[in-house]
Amino acid sequence: MPGTQPLQAQQFYFQNFNTENGLVQSQAYTLGQDKYNRLWVGTWGGLSIFDGTGFKNYTRLDGLPGNVILSFDFLHDGTAWIGTTEGLSYFDGNRFTNYFLSDKADSNVMSVVKVDNRSRVWVFSNNKLFRFEGGVFHPQATEQDYIFSLFKDNRGVIHVAYLRNGVYKFENDAWQRVLPPTKGLLMNARFSNSGNLYALTTEGIIKKSGDTVANISPALPELELRNLSARMVIDAKEHIWITSLKGVWLYEDKKLSQVNYQKGFSDEQTLDLFVDNYANLWIATNGSGLYKYSESPFSRFDNKFLPNAKSISSIMRRGNKMILGSYYLGIYELDLDNYRVSKLNIPGVPAVLSSIYQDKKQGMIVSGLNSFVRWDKGKVNPVTASLIPLGASWVSVGDTIWGLVNGGLFKIKDDHLVPVIEGKSFISLTVTPQNEILLGAASGILLYDISKHKLDTIAQLKSVRVHSLLAEEKRWYIGTDDRGLIVYDRSKQTFQTIDQKEGLSCNYIYNLLKDKNGYIWIGTGCGIDRMTLDENGSFQIKSYGKSNGLNGAESNGDASYQDEDGVIWFGTTKGLYRYDEAKERVIRFPPYVSVTNIQLFSRDIDPLSFSDSVIPFSGTPYHPVFQNDQNSITFTFRAVCLSAPEKIVFRYQLLGADKELIETKQNTVTYNQLAPGQYTFVVYASDENGVWHENAYKYAFTIEAMFYQTVWFKVLGFVLIASGIGYVIYHYSRRKEAQRQRELKLREEEQNKVRQRTAEDFHDEIGNKITRINLLTMMAERKAEGREDLQAYLLQIRQNTSSLYHGSKDIIWSLQKESNYLKEALLRIQQNAISLLNETDIQLQVEEEPPIHEDILMPIDYGRNLILIFKEAINNAMKYSGAGRLILRFYEDIDNSIVLELEDNGNGFDLEEVSKGNGLKNMENRAKAIKARFSIHSLTGIGTLIRLRMFHYSFEK
Repeated sequence: MPGTQPLQAQQFYFQNFNTENGLVQSQAYTLGQDKYNRLWVGTWGGLSIFDGTGFKNYTRLDGLPGNVILSFDFLHDGTAWIGTTEGLSYFDGNRFTNYFLSDKADSNVMSVVKVDNRSRVWVFSNNKLFRFEGGVFHPQATEQDYIFSLFKDNRGVIHVAYLRNGVYKFENDAWQRVLPPTKGLLMNARFSNSGNLYALTTEGIIKKSGDTVANISPALPELELRNLSARMVIDAKEHIWITSLKGVWLYEDKKLSQVNYQKGFSDEQTLDLFVDNYANLWIATNGSGLYKYSESPFSRFDNKFLPNAKSISSIMRRGNKMILGSYYLGIYELDLDNYRVSKLNIPGVPAVLSSIYQDKKQGMIVSGLNSFVRWDKGKVNPVTASLIPLGASWVSVGDTIWGLVNGGLFKIKDDHLVPVIEGKSFISLTVTPQNEILLGAASGILLYDISKHKLDTIAQLKSVRVHSLLAEEKRWYIGTDDRGLIVYDRSKQTFQTIDQKEGLSCNYIYNLLKDKNGYIWIGTGCGIDRMTLDENGSFQIKSYGKSNGLNGAESNGDASYQDEDGVIWFGTTKGLYRYDEAKERVIRFPPYVSVTNIQLFSRDIDPLSFSDSVIPFSGTPYHPVFQNDQNSITFTFRAVCLSAPEKIVFRYQLLGADKELIETKQNTVTYNQLAPGQYTFVVYASDENGVWHENAYKYAFTIEAMFYQTVWFKVLGFVLIASGIGYVIYHYSRRKEAQRQRELKLREEEQNKVRQRTAEDFHDEIGNKITRINLLTMMAERKAEGREDLQAYLLQIRQNTSSLYHGSKDIIWSLQKESNYLKEALLRIQQNAISLLNETDIQLQVEEEPPIHEDILMPIDYGRNLILIFKEAINNAMKYSGAGRLILRFYEDIDNSIVLELEDNGNGFDLEEVSKGNGLKNMENRAKAIKARFSIHSLTGIGTLIRLRMFHYSFEK
């Protein structure tokens, strides 16, 4: 096919960091990473530590013995040993401590420094190996050969690579050979993550896996004596990178290639290589500073490799070839087998394209700015129309192709464009799973029902300006030109807006795609985003941007496509991008979070003014204590991530002030007017995928209180105030109680006077009348002698009169103040019992053990109720029990209750069979009136016990 040309391999994307970015000097010599995820860069002008966003630099002025940094390594606690051309230095994060091998300045070149798994420090200087312990350099016995490399395996065991004698390790306090002498000179050796040993020689690359040693690569073309100091590194996929006089060498897939300026890197000499724990490759150069390469799931093809790659608007696949439509240069075919590209010269195809659409049954519809054609199985058929098309976009519903042409809705029938809805300003369209056509216009969203030929406007989405559409069963995704992404719930008729504030790259959305895994891909004006959305509307967005090689890649309209292999293709203003999910980075190390600065009232502080120690590397005071008026505090924090620091999101909370975590992209926060107390500032960070980890950094501090704000002062004040209030209340209560007692005494005295007067009046009036009745009755009995009928009536009158007399005596007694004493009431009960039993054969026995106290005072009417209860009980015993003996028993029980009992030795009765008469009910009611517990216990043939239990609390007034 004419125009066929080979497509060159895609470019690598490198980020450069130089002095403009804060690097201390542009000649970077050695690289490494500490436990805090930070990258250390040794240069010829000092030490730089990179946290993903900026550099912290150290030079001789900060305490280093020299500015040329040759090597460094780290202890488990994060402190470092540093080798310079002028001595060895230990750095604890706050200050440098220097050590020297010799008094001669040129004898202190520390070429390599390593710390093994036993925290022993190994130093290679002047072709001699030393072990540094206790401030002393101890020479180590080695082979009589030049040492070209000092390195460690994955266990931290020290290894030495000799120029001619192979590789040795120091284990169990002895040197052991690991690799025998190689063919050619051995310049460098390294272990991969899998434990394979790779050795770089002048004859090629050697791989040792287990006991098998093999030469896997021929010699590098430039490996000559002038580059015997070449270094190498093996990445996570066991690709080998090697420094070079011009760029770097890459060994992958059994092929050796050079990565230089033509591949997107540099032609500068490279001096060191390092792969960090995020799988980023860092390259130190001799003059261009530092480069970072991150393998991205995106591969880019720009105009150098694909003609007019920046204007690709249509992407599809036919067999093993990609069909790419360009706005201006026609249609191109990309062969996926050999990556050769060729232009398709199809007769009748318009020179200027607007879109290409692939229908599985009817072939390809090619739309130009003035005509349409259908290309199927090598044949080109024009699609006739009654108008001059200025552009089009297409979808298939069943066997029919529908399209937007000049703002109206059309369908293709028999290779002719048939109008369906004209006079509108439709911008985009898509098909719903219900086989409807969803239309986007400048004035909102409309839904066309094909079967009913009915066009409905979605009221909730009238004001939406649409660029692109995607429809699911229950949801519609609407890409706008100013509001981000709108997700419309069809069943609930509600929508949610997801915009730049919620995590999108920007609010201009040009294409939407749902892949086979259910991810929603969003092509924006600032990059490409991938989103997941659950049934509850919770979403997670991953943005692909600068760190993925998509810096400033603006998406082309509707230019996204997933082929049958799952590969996703995107057309952008930066070229064609190919996404391969298999190359997605797996995050194994969360960002390291720390507080880097503390300010009071927006001013830096001297850390030792508030603490006796300083946190290493941050310069912040450890557990500082601030005064009461030092309560406006600003925290600056960071999360060290070397892969995509721009995607870091923080969550922070000041325990003691904030009720919940606060999410932000900012790395500073200020708290004003903090109250005295103990606080802990807690901050988390997400990784580049938006995943949160248990990587909280906790910073504790105290704000002291004034003496009147201290706990002891508050407790003392509380005690004093409480005591004062208690005293006032006590004094007031005493006065009130005394007043009440006086009033009560006066009331009692008045009541006693009334009762005494009433008793006297009652006694004089009733007593005299009853005595007169008795005398008259006795006189009537004498005159009525011989008249038995009258004698019976007169006897009853006399008996009732006598009973009334005795009852009135009880009433008169109860009116007297002496009746309020329990002892008097018991005595009255005994007298009544004796009087009632006087004319019977029943014996009375009175028991009072222990004796009842004589000073027990009862409320009014208690005594009368007691007398009447026991009078009723004695009468019942006399009438019904058939007893020969009654026992009156009074005592104070162990629970301090007063117990009154009447026991007989009569017939007894069954409590279940005897119904309660008025007498028994009266006794129970009177017992309740005096708050006493009344009970009856009876056994047939044995007798009956009546018990009345009174409690002292019932006597309280």
